[in-house]
Amino acid sequence: MDNTYDVIVIGAGAGGVAAAIRAAQLGGKVAVVEEKKLGGICMNAGCVPFGHMMAASRILGDLGFAKEMGVVCSSISRDMTTLLARQQELIAFMQQGVKTIFGKRKITLITGRGKICGGGRVEVNGKPLSAKAIILAAGAKWLQPDFAGSDLPHVVDSDYLLDAKEPPKRCLVYGARHWSIEIAQLLNRFGSKVWLATKEDAILHDENKTIRSRLAKVLQTQGIALLTGVKELTLKQRSAAAAEAVVALKERRETLEVDLVVAIRRAASLRGIGLQTMGLDERAGSLSVNERMETGVKGLYAIGDMTMPENRHYSHAASAGGLVAAENAMGMNRVLSERTTARIAFTSPQVACVGLTGIQAKAMGYEVITGAAPLSMNTFGMITAQTDGLVEIVAEKRYGEILGLHIIGENACEMIGQGILAIRQEMTLEEMAQTSFPHPTLSESIAEAARDALGTAIYLP
Repeated sequence: MDNTYDVIVIGAGAGGVAAAIRAAQLGGKVAVVEEKKLGGICMNAGCVPFGHMMAASRILGDLGFAKEMGVVCSSISRDMTTLLARQQELIAFMQQGVKTIFGKRKITLITGRGKICGGGRVEVNGKPLSAKAIILAAGAKWLQPDFAGSDLPHVVDSDYLLDAKEPPKRCLVYGARHWSIEIAQLLNRFGSKVWLATKEDAILHDENKTIRSRLAKVLQTQGIALLTGVKELTLKQRSAAAAEAVVALKERRETLEVDLVVAIRRAASLRGIGLQTMGLDERAGSLSVNERMETGVKGLYAIGDMTMPENRHYSHAASAGGLVAAENAMGMNRVLSERTTARIAFTSPQVACVGLTGIQAKAMGYEVITGAAPLSMNTFGMITAQTDGLVEIVAEKRYGEILGLHIIGENACEMIGQGILAIRQEMTLEEMAQTSFPHPTLSESIAEAARDALGTAIYLP
């Protein structure tokens, strides 16, 4: 058997799968090496299962609003077993779909741990393989939480929830990135008492202040207790079923009785894949790559969570990087623009942002102009009670080039695609303001936000 390939991809997550398929489309002989499950964290323990659970969570959240619309449910039951069974069927269906595409494209799937052993060479289960190009797509790994008592059995990562037969009665979620907020809201909707704690001064602290403040208000209204600016967290076991969490804040201490602590902390998975044979440091926080996804070593590319800080671990970013790496590995010339990578949270309401915030734009030297349109002033927003929704647009003042779009509201993660296209095509405020969006839709507020920035808002007081 010929073990020589044009491209070997190490890792079959979202980025690795996209890279392999694209390289095969371009005529390459491709092998994918995966140690665990096809689909990686995204399909098996991240985007897909938690997206599925958040869909159920949104249905529960909509029941209160349904009563206002004249739809009354006399009783509500929550069956985690049924939810998880459907979830596993969905994941299995998706995995089979990837296998089918691999077969059609004649992509070789090799089960085992891939390890680089020099330029263009990979070893799997003791068998040597060679390739003109190697694409590293090994993703990220869970880290031990950084607080006292994190080794207690009450402390778990999000994987625990994938098999839980019922939610905990009292839960502390530690961390305030998008996945932590989603999990906090999910557990709250399924009946848990939830505290969401973070060292940072705000949830989603890198994002637009107005957006994150509105989300924080919603979470608190829903009954989730926010503990921001945590100086120290200490966990002590009280019984086999309960623990005491002491949370030191700036001006006070909170003592909580909890059944579970969900702590989510991730870092690039770099160890044990032979990086040192290529002169790269496996102890680094992540791999440095250029806009072509090149590591600086000829023929070696890296994508996804291996190359990004934790707050940029998104599957769509990995897939986009995978396409760029594959095309360059096959002789093309492609670059990835991080400015058009959306940052999202599948909460309710959803949060979706792309490009620069006003503060970031000013720090980069732009003269900034902004506009905002509350979804409470949007016709469909009124119909669907989007009282906390908002669209904010950031642009360069002189020419009006759109630099960022920030949305909170239902369907924000769908709407943000219009912002991605606007930034990618260097669209201006004037062009966006003149765009006719269908009525009645939430998307109309994107044009209204642009008009607000120009001082020509039509529907705002």
